[in-house]
Amino acid sequence: MKRLIFFTGVVGLTFSVFGQTKDSLKYQSDSIDIRYLYKINDTLSYRYYPTRRFGFVSNAFKDFYLLPTELVKKENFKGLGIIAASTAILIYYDQELVDAAQRFGRYINLSGENNVYNLTGTKDLRINVPTDLSSGLYYIGDGITEMGVCAGFYIYSSFTDDKRAAQTAAQLAEGMLAVGAWIQILKHLTGHESPQCATVSGGRWRFFPNPVDYQNNVPKYDAYPSGHLATAMMTATVVSMNYPEYKFIKPLCYTLMGLCGYQMMNNGVHWAGDYPLGIAIGYAVGRMAVNRGREEVKQPLTSIREPKASFQLHPVYMPEGATGLALQVKF
Repeated sequence: MKRLIFFTGVVGLTFSVFGQTKDSLKYQSDSIDIRYLYKINDTLSYRYYPTRRFGFVSNAFKDFYLLPTELVKKENFKGLGIIAASTAILIYYDQELVDAAQRFGRYINLSGENNVYNLTGTKDLRINVPTDLSSGLYYIGDGITEMGVCAGFYIYSSFTDDKRAAQTAAQLAEGMLAVGAWIQILKHLTGHESPQCATVSGGRWRFFPNPVDYQNNVPKYDAYPSGHLATAMMTATVVSMNYPEYKFIKPLCYTLMGLCGYQMMNNGVHWAGDYPLGIAIGYAVGRMAVNRGREEVKQPLTSIREPKASFQLHPVYMPEGATGLALQVKF
């Protein structure tokens, strides 16, 4: 938690110092400012709004209270049904799935330990980085990874004045705050044991656990839902929606998420049943963040007003009765 607060503060300070302060774009009705426009194909472009100072924080609050409304929209009923059904089935087989994952891990000599190095050297504020393959797979969904992605987009946008990259960074920061808040609330409500400390098959559920007991023995209560996959799904959604022309993003992200999900079962951090709701939360928050930061422009780019030169050729009369042609150029 201290690490999350620290990195949230860093992201917030960065955006407050360097972020733009415009509340919105003002466009002429008959033209589009090409500085904010990014072409996806011949008929579709996205116009990105400038980031606002601390705007990602206020947007995170909006995402937080709008998430339940978003999930229960009529068009999402089918998805909610799939989430509920898959969660129920996976919970029923949770113990068998974790046992199988751990047996396979031992078979391929993939450790179930998280071997990390603390960059700060202090216990009060730990910034861990993985030191082997098994812990590297686990840290795919760790907050420090997503914060690194966010920082990368922000640094790139600072040097290139790329509005799309700037919005992507802001949306990732926004999503981490909103996803983190909902995941922590649900964990504190459900109190599901992690596999590593399960006292019964599939882990005991202790609904509404004592907050002090929770804090003193977190793995005993914080399995459901998975914050790692929720954050990873939010990141994959934000990046893939903002850069749809790069077709490799979704397959790459989903493959990494699958590896992370497997490793969290292998090291006893999560059950498979913890995943569907976490993935749904990450996806919904990611979509809300992206749609708030851009506007779809469905028109050929030839209609966009750009500076153009005009040429006119007309006859002229010259001294001594001669005639000729004159070329007039206007920029």
